[in-house]
Amino acid sequence: MAAWQHGSMAGASENGQMRPADQPRLVQSVERALTMLEEIAASETPPSATEIAQRAGVNRATAWRLLVTLEHFHLIERDPHSGRYTVGYGATRIAAVSGAASLVRIARPVLEQLGTELKESTYLQVASGSRLVVLDEVRAVNPVQVDLGNVEVPLHCGSVGKLFLGFLPDGEREEYLAQPLTAFTERTLTDPDRLRTEIAQAKVDRFAIAYQEHLPDWAGATAVVCDRRERPLAYLNVTVPCYRYTEEDVSNFRTPLRHAAADLEQRLLYRRM
Repeated sequence: MAAWQHGSMAGASENGQMRPADQPRLVQSVERALTMLEEIAASETPPSATEIAQRAGVNRATAWRLLVTLEHFHLIERDPHSGRYTVGYGATRIAAVSGAASLVRIARPVLEQLGTELKESTYLQVASGSRLVVLDEVRAVNPVQVDLGNVEVPLHCGSVGKLFLGFLPDGEREEYLAQPLTAFTERTLTDPDRLRTEIAQAKVDRFAIAYQEHLPDWAGATAVVCDRRERPLAYLNVTVPCYRYTEEDVSNFRTPLRHAAADLEQRLLYRRM
Protein backbone atom coordinates (compact mmCIF):
# COMPACT_ATOMS: atom_id res chain seq x y z
CA MET A 1 0.00 0.00 0.00
CA ALA A 2 1.39 3.44 -0.90
CA ALA A 3 2.48 5.61 2.00
CA TRP A 4 0.59 8.60 0.46
CA GLN A 5 -2.87 7.02 0.57
CA HIS A 6 -5.32 9.36 2.28
CA GLY A 7 -5.99 8.62 5.92
CA SER A 8 -3.51 5.79 6.30
CA MET A 9 0.21 5.50 6.84
CA ALA A 10 2.70 8.12 7.89
CA GLY A 11 5.21 9.51 5.40
CA ALA A 12 8.82 10.50 5.72
CA SER A 13 9.61 14.14 6.36
CA GLU A 14 12.36 15.97 4.49
CA ASN A 15 14.86 15.31 7.27
CA GLY A 16 14.26 11.58 7.06
CA GLN A 17 12.11 11.30 10.18
CA MET A 18 8.64 9.82 10.08
CA ARG A 19 5.79 12.31 9.72
CA PRO A 20 2.38 11.59 11.28
CA ALA A 21 -0.31 10.90 8.68
CA ASP A 22 -2.42 13.85 9.83
CA GLN A 23 0.43 16.39 9.65
CA PRO A 24 0.29 18.46 6.45
CA ARG A 25 3.18 18.09 4.05
CA LEU A 26 4.56 21.62 3.66
CA VAL A 27 6.76 23.09 0.96
CA GLN A 28 9.67 24.36 3.02
CA SER A 29 10.56 27.37 0.87
CA VAL A 30 6.94 28.57 0.83
CA GLU A 31 6.62 28.02 4.57
CA ARG A 32 9.77 30.05 5.22
CA ALA A 33 8.73 32.86 2.88
CA LEU A 34 5.30 33.16 4.54
CA THR A 35 6.88 33.08 7.99
CA MET A 36 9.14 35.95 6.98
CA LEU A 37 6.19 37.89 5.56
CA GLU A 38 4.35 37.41 8.86
CA GLU A 39 7.39 38.64 10.78
CA ILE A 40 7.56 41.80 8.66
CA ALA A 41 3.83 42.44 9.08
CA ALA A 42 4.02 41.95 12.86
CA SER A 43 7.00 44.25 13.40
CA GLU A 44 6.29 47.61 15.03
CA THR A 45 9.20 49.14 13.10
CA PRO A 46 10.51 47.97 9.70
CA PRO A 47 13.03 45.15 10.28
CA SER A 48 16.32 44.57 8.48
CA ALA A 49 17.10 41.42 6.51
CA THR A 50 19.25 40.12 9.39
CA GLU A 51 16.46 40.68 11.92
CA ILE A 52 13.93 38.96 9.68
CA ALA A 53 16.23 35.96 9.20
CA GLN A 54 16.83 35.63 12.94
CA ARG A 55 13.14 35.86 13.86
CA ALA A 56 12.10 33.39 11.16
CA GLY A 57 14.91 30.95 11.97
CA VAL A 58 16.35 31.11 8.46
CA ASN A 59 20.01 31.48 7.48
CA ARG A 60 20.90 34.81 5.90
CA ALA A 61 21.62 33.48 2.40
CA THR A 62 18.23 31.75 2.21
CA ALA A 63 16.51 34.75 3.75
CA TRP A 64 18.01 37.05 1.15
CA ARG A 65 16.79 34.88 -1.76
CA LEU A 66 13.29 34.69 -0.29
CA LEU A 67 13.18 38.44 0.39
CA VAL A 68 14.17 39.15 -3.22
CA THR A 69 11.36 36.85 -4.38
CA LEU A 70 8.77 38.44 -2.10
CA GLU A 71 9.88 41.89 -3.24
CA HIS A 72 9.65 40.86 -6.90
CA PHE A 73 5.95 40.09 -6.41
CA HIS A 74 5.44 43.34 -4.43
CA LEU A 75 4.49 41.41 -1.29
CA ILE A 76 7.15 43.35 0.59
CA GLU A 77 8.93 46.63 -0.03
CA ARG A 78 12.57 47.44 0.73
CA ASP A 79 13.40 51.00 1.63
CA PRO A 80 16.33 51.98 -0.63
CA HIS A 81 17.86 54.20 2.04
CA SER A 82 17.54 52.17 5.24
CA GLY A 83 17.42 48.72 3.65
CA ARG A 84 14.51 47.81 5.94
CA TYR A 85 11.34 46.02 4.91
CA THR A 86 7.61 46.67 5.13
CA VAL A 87 4.57 44.87 3.77
CA GLY A 88 4.20 45.74 0.11
CA TYR A 89 1.49 46.95 -2.21
CA GLY A 90 0.87 43.44 -3.56
CA ALA A 91 -0.01 42.06 -0.14
CA THR A 92 -2.35 44.97 0.51
CA ARG A 93 -4.09 44.41 -2.82
CA ILE A 94 -4.46 40.67 -2.18
CA ALA A 95 -5.99 41.37 1.21
CA ALA A 96 -8.43 43.87 -0.25
CA VAL A 97 -9.48 41.76 -3.23
CA SER A 98 -9.82 38.52 -1.26
CA GLY A 99 -12.10 40.12 1.29
CA ALA A 100 -9.62 39.33 4.07
CA ALA A 101 -9.21 43.05 4.66
CA SER A 102 -12.15 43.55 6.97
CA LEU A 103 -11.09 47.19 7.16
CA VAL A 104 -12.67 47.78 3.75
CA ARG A 105 -15.96 46.22 4.81
CA ILE A 106 -16.10 48.00 8.17
CA ALA A 107 -15.12 51.37 6.68
CA ARG A 108 -17.61 51.28 3.81
CA PRO A 109 -20.64 52.66 5.70
CA VAL A 110 -18.44 55.37 7.22
CA LEU A 111 -17.25 56.40 3.75
CA GLU A 112 -20.81 56.40 2.44
CA GLN A 113 -22.11 58.50 5.31
CA LEU A 114 -19.25 60.96 4.94
CA GLY A 115 -19.82 61.21 1.21
CA THR A 116 -23.53 61.86 1.74
CA GLU A 117 -22.79 64.59 4.28
CA LEU A 118 -20.17 66.36 2.16
CA LYS A 119 -21.67 65.52 -1.24
CA GLU A 120 -18.17 64.72 -2.46
CA SER A 121 -16.17 61.59 -3.23
CA THR A 122 -14.52 59.98 -0.22
CA TYR A 123 -11.53 57.66 -0.08
CA LEU A 124 -10.07 55.07 2.29
CA GLN A 125 -6.28 54.92 2.09
CA VAL A 126 -3.59 52.91 3.85
CA ALA A 127 0.19 52.98 3.87
CA SER A 128 2.13 50.26 2.11
CA GLY A 129 5.74 50.90 2.91
CA SER A 130 6.36 54.47 1.80
CA ARG A 131 3.41 54.42 -0.62
CA LEU A 132 -0.20 55.36 0.03
CA VAL A 133 -2.78 53.04 -1.50
CA VAL A 134 -6.49 53.66 -2.13
CA LEU A 135 -8.38 50.64 -0.77
CA ASP A 136 -11.90 51.90 -1.33
CA GLU A 137 -13.82 54.92 -2.54
CA VAL A 138 -17.36 56.22 -2.67
CA ARG A 139 -17.95 58.36 -5.73
CA ALA A 140 -20.15 61.44 -5.62
CA VAL A 141 -22.47 62.43 -8.47
CA ASN A 142 -20.47 65.56 -9.32
CA PRO A 143 -19.36 65.62 -12.95
CA VAL A 144 -15.78 66.70 -12.15
CA GLN A 145 -13.83 64.18 -10.07
CA VAL A 146 -10.28 62.95 -9.58
CA ASP A 147 -9.34 59.27 -9.75
CA LEU A 148 -6.96 58.89 -6.82
CA GLY A 149 -6.34 55.26 -7.70
CA ASN A 150 -4.31 56.44 -10.71
CA VAL A 151 -2.55 59.38 -9.07
CA GLU A 152 0.54 59.02 -6.89
CA VAL A 153 0.92 62.15 -4.78
CA PRO A 154 4.35 62.77 -3.24
CA LEU A 155 4.19 62.71 0.55
CA HIS A 156 5.21 66.33 1.10
CA CYS A 157 2.42 67.84 -1.02
CA GLY A 158 -0.61 65.75 -0.12
CA SER A 159 -2.87 65.83 2.92
CA VAL A 160 -2.57 62.06 3.44
CA GLY A 161 1.19 62.25 3.00
CA LYS A 162 1.58 64.96 5.63
CA LEU A 163 -0.23 62.82 8.20
CA PHE A 164 1.80 59.77 7.16
CA LEU A 165 5.02 61.73 7.69
CA GLY A 166 3.76 63.08 11.01
CA PHE A 167 3.40 59.59 12.48
CA LEU A 168 6.73 58.27 11.19
CA PRO A 169 9.59 57.73 13.65
CA ASP A 170 11.67 60.92 13.87
CA GLY A 171 14.66 59.44 12.07
CA GLU A 172 12.65 58.24 9.09
CA ARG A 173 10.81 61.55 8.79
CA GLU A 174 14.07 63.52 8.90
CA GLU A 175 15.56 61.21 6.29
CA TYR A 176 12.66 62.03 3.98
CA LEU A 177 12.89 65.79 4.64
CA ALA A 178 16.63 65.73 3.90
CA GLN A 179 15.90 64.74 0.29
CA PRO A 180 15.27 67.36 -2.41
CA LEU A 181 11.56 68.26 -2.26
CA THR A 182 10.10 68.89 -5.71
CA ALA A 183 7.84 71.90 -6.24
CA PHE A 184 4.84 70.93 -8.38
CA THR A 185 3.02 74.25 -8.03
CA GLU A 186 3.81 77.64 -6.55
CA ARG A 187 2.08 76.48 -3.34
CA THR A 188 4.15 73.33 -2.81
CA LEU A 189 6.08 73.44 0.46
CA THR A 190 9.75 72.69 -0.20
CA ASP A 191 11.30 74.35 2.86
CA PRO A 192 12.00 71.51 5.32
CA ASP A 193 11.48 73.74 8.36
CA ARG A 194 8.07 74.99 7.21
CA LEU A 195 7.05 71.50 6.19
CA ARG A 196 8.26 70.08 9.52
CA THR A 197 6.09 72.59 11.38
CA GLU A 198 3.03 71.78 9.29
CA ILE A 199 3.55 68.04 9.67
CA ALA A 200 3.87 68.34 13.45
CA GLN A 201 0.62 70.33 13.62
CA ALA A 202 -1.13 67.78 11.40
CA LYS A 203 -0.18 65.01 13.83
CA VAL A 204 -1.56 67.00 16.78
CA ASP A 205 -4.76 67.81 14.89
CA ARG A 206 -5.03 64.31 13.35
CA PHE A 207 -6.08 66.28 10.28
CA ALA A 208 -4.32 67.88 7.31
CA ILE A 209 -5.13 69.71 4.10
CA ALA A 210 -3.24 70.35 0.87
CA TYR A 211 -4.58 73.14 -1.30
CA GLN A 212 -3.16 73.36 -4.84
CA GLU A 213 0.10 71.86 -3.61
CA HIS A 214 0.37 68.97 -6.08
CA LEU A 215 -2.04 69.94 -8.84
CA PRO A 216 -3.21 73.54 -9.23
CA ASP A 217 -6.86 72.59 -9.66
CA TRP A 218 -7.26 70.19 -6.75
CA ALA A 219 -7.29 70.15 -2.96
CA GLY A 220 -7.51 67.43 -0.36
CA ALA A 221 -8.40 67.04 3.31
CA THR A 222 -7.63 63.99 5.42
CA ALA A 223 -8.18 62.62 8.93
CA VAL A 224 -6.14 59.75 10.35
CA VAL A 225 -7.66 56.60 11.87
CA CYS A 226 -5.52 55.21 14.71
CA ASP A 227 -5.50 52.12 16.89
CA ARG A 228 -5.43 52.16 20.69
CA ARG A 229 -1.66 52.64 20.63
CA GLU A 230 -2.03 55.73 18.45
CA ARG A 231 -0.59 54.00 15.39
CA PRO A 232 -2.18 54.93 12.05
CA LEU A 233 -4.43 52.24 10.61
CA ALA A 234 -5.93 54.17 7.71
CA TYR A 235 -6.74 57.62 6.35
CA LEU A 236 -10.12 59.09 5.36
CA ASN A 237 -9.75 61.53 2.52
CA VAL A 238 -11.86 63.97 0.53
CA THR A 239 -10.41 65.39 -2.68
CA VAL A 240 -12.22 68.27 -4.39
CA PRO A 241 -11.76 70.71 -7.30
CA CYS A 242 -10.61 74.17 -6.24
CA TYR A 243 -13.13 75.98 -8.42
CA ARG A 244 -15.82 74.79 -5.99
CA TYR A 245 -13.93 75.30 -2.73
CA THR A 246 -11.68 77.93 -1.18
CA GLU A 247 -8.84 76.93 1.14
CA GLU A 248 -11.02 77.91 4.10
CA ASP A 249 -13.81 75.67 2.79
CA VAL A 250 -11.41 72.73 2.64
CA SER A 251 -10.21 73.48 6.18
CA ASN A 252 -13.83 73.27 7.30
CA PHE A 253 -13.86 69.57 6.37
CA ARG A 254 -12.00 69.06 9.65
CA THR A 255 -15.05 68.37 11.83
CA PRO A 256 -16.88 65.88 9.58
CA LEU A 257 -13.65 64.06 8.72
CA ARG A 258 -12.54 63.78 12.33
CA HIS A 259 -15.99 62.58 13.39
CA ALA A 260 -15.88 59.96 10.64
CA ALA A 261 -12.39 58.85 11.71
CA ALA A 262 -13.52 58.55 15.33
CA ASP A 263 -16.54 56.53 14.19
CA LEU A 264 -14.32 54.12 12.25
CA GLU A 265 -11.94 53.79 15.20
CA GLN A 266 -14.86 52.76 17.42
CA ARG A 267 -16.14 50.27 14.87
CA LEU A 268 -12.70 48.68 14.57
CA LEU A 269 -12.25 48.62 18.35
CA TYR A 270 -15.67 47.01 18.87
CA ARG A 271 -14.85 44.33 16.31
CA ARG A 272 -11.64 43.40 18.14
CA MET A 273 -13.15 43.22 21.62
